[in-house]
Amino acid sequence: MAKVVFAKEFQKNLKLEGSLKSRAWDLLQKLSSDPDLTGLDLKIPQGARDPRVRTAKVTDNFRAVFFAAGTAEDQYYVLVAIRPHDEAYKYATRITIRLNPMNGIAEVLGDFAAPQEAPVSKTDACEDDRPLLLPYRVDELKAMGILPELAEHAVVLRDEDELEKLCLHAPAWQASALLDLAFGMPMDEVVKIYGSPEGRSTSSTIPIDANDPKQFRDSLDRAASQMEFVLVEGDEHLRRMLDGDFAAWRTFLHPEQRQLVERDRRGSYRVTGGAGTGKTVVAMHRAAVLAERDPKARILVTTFTKNLAIQLKADLSRLAGPEVLERIDVKGIDQLARDVVARAQGARTKVLNDRDQQRKWQRAVDGVPDLPAADRAVLTPYFLMREYQQVVLGMKDFSSAQYLAESRKGRGVRLNRVQRVRVWRVVEEFTRLLAAEDRTTYANVAAKAAEIANSSDLPSSNRYDHVIVDEAQDLLPAHWRLLRGVVAEGPNDLFICEDAHQRIYGERVVLSRFDINTKGRSQRLTLNYRTTRQTLQYATHVLNGADFVDLEEEDESTLMYRSLLTGPEPVRHSARSWRDEKAYIADTIRSWLNDPAPPSAGAVAVLTYQWDTRDEIVRMLQSSGIPAVATNIDGPVDTTSVQVSTMHRAKGTEFARCIVAGVGADTIPSRYRIEAAAPDERPEIEQRDRCLLYVACTRPRDQLVVTWTGKPSPLLPT
Repeated sequence: MAKVVFAKEFQKNLKLEGSLKSRAWDLLQKLSSDPDLTGLDLKIPQGARDPRVRTAKVTDNFRAVFFAAGTAEDQYYVLVAIRPHDEAYKYATRITIRLNPMNGIAEVLGDFAAPQEAPVSKTDACEDDRPLLLPYRVDELKAMGILPELAEHAVVLRDEDELEKLCLHAPAWQASALLDLAFGMPMDEVVKIYGSPEGRSTSSTIPIDANDPKQFRDSLDRAASQMEFVLVEGDEHLRRMLDGDFAAWRTFLHPEQRQLVERDRRGSYRVTGGAGTGKTVVAMHRAAVLAERDPKARILVTTFTKNLAIQLKADLSRLAGPEVLERIDVKGIDQLARDVVARAQGARTKVLNDRDQQRKWQRAVDGVPDLPAADRAVLTPYFLMREYQQVVLGMKDFSSAQYLAESRKGRGVRLNRVQRVRVWRVVEEFTRLLAAEDRTTYANVAAKAAEIANSSDLPSSNRYDHVIVDEAQDLLPAHWRLLRGVVAEGPNDLFICEDAHQRIYGERVVLSRFDINTKGRSQRLTLNYRTTRQTLQYATHVLNGADFVDLEEEDESTLMYRSLLTGPEPVRHSARSWRDEKAYIADTIRSWLNDPAPPSAGAVAVLTYQWDTRDEIVRMLQSSGIPAVATNIDGPVDTTSVQVSTMHRAKGTEFARCIVAGVGADTIPSRYRIEAAAPDERPEIEQRDRCLLYVACTRPRDQLVVTWTGKPSPLLPT
């Protein structure tokens, strides 16, 4: 039976031409099972550079382009494109498939067309005093396996945008390698990621025959080849690939991602990286790999937000088979906490939302006599709620003595010993009010669950062999105590994915405080797979002017963030009135849906800061004849309607095109929340809103539009 290999480009074509899926299924079934390939109208294009290239009929108007590699006894069919009839023949004549002679990576090569007609000589470029991006010689790049013509252009470039444009024309691994070098990664590290197989020197070519089935299969097993190719394993895998709903950047892993997924760890491990760098993808694949390796293992995948947990569960169901999924629990962290408490104690108590909590904190302050006016100005309901979540409920011992001794690192408001005593009096009054009214908070439930998890009372159903944590930057101290309790310290115990730039709920936490040690066991992902470089540049500028630290108190920067995707520049629109802004939003979405190649309505989103603004935009779009719906976190996405969501609910989502609306000077950062806060709290509120705006601006794959009325938010790039 022949083996079918998908190229990334082929899956992309199927996504664009969704009507071809059923016919493509027939084609692929015949390729994998019919040795004579009858009925496929096979053609070898006249004048083809590669004698192994073929075209096959998909419909009367479309043909598939593929290579027949290997031998008749061990055949590989490499599907590279579906194109309109005449275009398919032209494309087939220009491309070749090879195993790179320096490192054995599989590549499909076409006509190299650099953005400029000829490379600029170093003599001509000497007047430009900017440093060269790549301080290497052409022969050094060629020794890595970089195409000669690509190397000649790359070594004279001084502008990052020009290099990124050049990389659009290169094989995927070569583009990634050049960007890694340009952003400062040492050459020996780059060679280690993409380089030659063990025992080979990059100074000499490898005798390679792409028709040798063993060499070809070995090449497909190389992580760098798997950036562009995937060997289809069975009909179910084939159907998932054809469906195209599991995005290509979730299927074709980068070598760095693959080693994170597959390598065993001595203990806890941490992955950092910006939005769109594939942390969630790595987390899902990691869970599946651990479950496949050990049929007896129980694995937990958890995250902070409910909607992301739902999305993780749906994506895992497409990634892994039923027998693997049976060993993986996917739960939001608060759901896990409620389950632990309910199984151990049985009772459930009504949980207060943040607004009701702050009202109760105000009652607690009012219920403590003789609080000085100066302290009342500091002990705002917002401050007290955060202090309770971040410090008090993170303590192992709930007592005033413990609180007086507890570190408050990361909290913006300083408290002397006398003030701590007064805070504790308010905490005691708050807990009394909760008990009297039989109420609790999510943080209280997490703290109770952590207490149970670190005792002999933890139910066996809540004990795990491995725990995968996504969006870890938002977890509270009690959450970390809970997770440390449900998984014992040991190999592959905790796999933690975080991005300090997306911290919109939690505060700075140091993992070692909870007996979780990742010092020296972490990796940062910097290549963006979702967002175009134009949008990425705009979004990262939102973060300018603020400092960020990760869960080990190390600086988190955006210096290495880059993307191989390109698209239109973000659009900024200033409206004279809210009515005009809404009209612009409707007109923009209508134009998108009327494009010659329009996105589906469900792939278009409007994101707002406030709930009431979200609901108003839904009504406005519906009255304009545009199908729109407020995003439902508990059910499936309505793919027939434009998604309208708050920025908070957009965490973990992605869309083709996105409007971030209502980003005015009074809205974000929230003037209401800042004015109600004590002066020392205000920088934290602004930082949180800065992260929230960054999250919103990194949701679109293709086009970002930002709108406001009056003056724009000071957090927006100018």
